[in-house]
Amino acid sequence: MEKTKTLLLLLTSSIILFKLYLFPPTQSHEDLKAEPDELELTNLNNNHTWPLLYAKDVVSLNGKNFSEFMGKNRNVMVMFYANWCYWSKKLAPEFAAAAKMLKGEADLVMVDAYLEKDLAKEYNILAYPTLYLFVAGVRQFQFFGERTRDVISAWVREKMTLGTYSITTTDEAERILTVESKLVLGFLHDLEGMESEELAAASKLHSDVNFYQTTSADVAEFFHIHPKSKRPALIFLHLEAGKATPFRHQFTRLAIANFVTHTKHPLVVTLTIHNAQFVFQDPRKQLWLFAPAYGSDKVILTFEEVAKALKGKVNMLLHVYVEMNSEGVGRRVSQEFGVSGNAPRVIAYSARDAKKYVLNGELTLSSIKSFGEEFLEDKLLNQSDQISETILKLPSQSRASYQLRTHE
Repeated sequence: MEKTKTLLLLLTSSIILFKLYLFPPTQSHEDLKAEPDELELTNLNNNHTWPLLYAKDVVSLNGKNFSEFMGKNRNVMVMFYANWCYWSKKLAPEFAAAAKMLKGEADLVMVDAYLEKDLAKEYNILAYPTLYLFVAGVRQFQFFGERTRDVISAWVREKMTLGTYSITTTDEAERILTVESKLVLGFLHDLEGMESEELAAASKLHSDVNFYQTTSADVAEFFHIHPKSKRPALIFLHLEAGKATPFRHQFTRLAIANFVTHTKHPLVVTLTIHNAQFVFQDPRKQLWLFAPAYGSDKVILTFEEVAKALKGKVNMLLHVYVEMNSEGVGRRVSQEFGVSGNAPRVIAYSARDAKKYVLNGELTLSSIKSFGEEFLEDKLLNQSDQISETILKLPSQSRASYQLRTHE
């Protein structure tokens, strides 16, 4: 009987030790509220500056620079820690080593969640350390694996290769708009399952476009999908071109991939306050169509046909459409170019010397095409006019308030 008790005691102890080995203890929610005691400080050799040892490889963020950093960097892994926490200090050298391994691919940063209480509350940090991967400023994944450099770096790379990322709130949507120039959004029944798999498979064929998914009607409406649309629905947003193009085909990976192929390179860029700086800083020669938003369908289609005809010279010539009577940038740029009235006008513009050349006569496919070709070959003999410098420094606005033209 005594031997049996002894064996049971040994077995129980072994199980407890094995669990502790596999699942090291973390700080509980109550621990977050308490100051570290004297014993903990002694165990850390009274060294609260250890995060500085890894500053070369790991950026330290706080409440003042967190949002700005997230807005400028797409893939960011964040280690939320407390500088008096034993497990945080133990993880730090492995985390810094992983940062070296992922240099140029992703950014690894540290946040002292014990001091930065607002960030800790926002991201519900209940234990030290907690690791999250943010994509385009939105928290996407939590890391639960072995805390070694190899496992961390492999996990980050795996998550970066995923085809789609989820958006659950309009706040997340706004953050994404600050870092994306074009994107695909799927409005699905579920974030997992066949629809999500088809979307992810299509995304792997377009590494230059980021794919997102949502089940939120509010998020869908934010991205110009009607909240009561039949699901699955999908839209392509080209923010710099000012376009929102809905998907009208069967929801399969091949159909989605083909749709994105034909949509992601617009032949004609619609000038907006959000892309004006990009347009004026583009080194290519530019062919501009000034026309009212309404009643100009024929000339706009003709201009698009010219862009198709000159598609082989896309690296040399940019086609720009300006809604000349629209409030804001359209009207202002029209005035700067000397365009007035409601008659459509085509103007060739050279950003290199800020000069314009006006096409006189009827705007036909042949006349506009010939005008563009002569412009490319520097054969235009018209008297050029100097463009005002003021339009080259248009104010930028937050993309959260963007307006897009919906193209069927």
